[in-house]
Amino acid sequence: MKIYKLTAIIAIMVMGLFMTGCDEEKELIVIEGNIPIKTSTLYIVGDATPAVWDVNKMVLLEVSDEDPLVFIYDGNLERGEMKAYLTQGSWDAPCVRPMTAGQPISKADNTEAFQLYSGGEDLKWYIMDSGHYILKFDLRNWTLSTPFVGD
Repeated sequence: MKIYKLTAIIAIMVMGLFMTGCDEEKELIVIEGNIPIKTSTLYIVGDATPAVWDVNKMVLLEVSDEDPLVFIYDGNLERGEMKAYLTQGSWDAPCVRPMTAGQPISKADNTEAFQLYSGGEDLKWYIMDSGHYILKFDLRNWTLSTPFVGD
């Protein structure tokens, strides 16, 4: 009796395998462009920011109400360099950086592409004009907009 039950169970399993075989080949979905950078925090640091170059006191950006992958800094920046990190506490943490070294941020409103740190040269933005800025880091579209509000 035990052999009959075991044979019946095996036969049912084999039939199940044949019945759930490939119905049809699935189409490969290719995602073009950058995949959104998923993080719950983004910080800025540098001599242009209130945090200066303190790896443990970076300035936390606000998450946009409209999109959780847009981070906003609304405040003053001094003339100098700046970087953006996904976490604070280590210079080796993933960071968002400009496409070229010394990419300027100035009174001229601008939207530019950025990249995620992947080793190599230490690229930073350079704030040309001191004043009040609204920086918008869009991690969905990999862009930074830099409206200048005033002195």
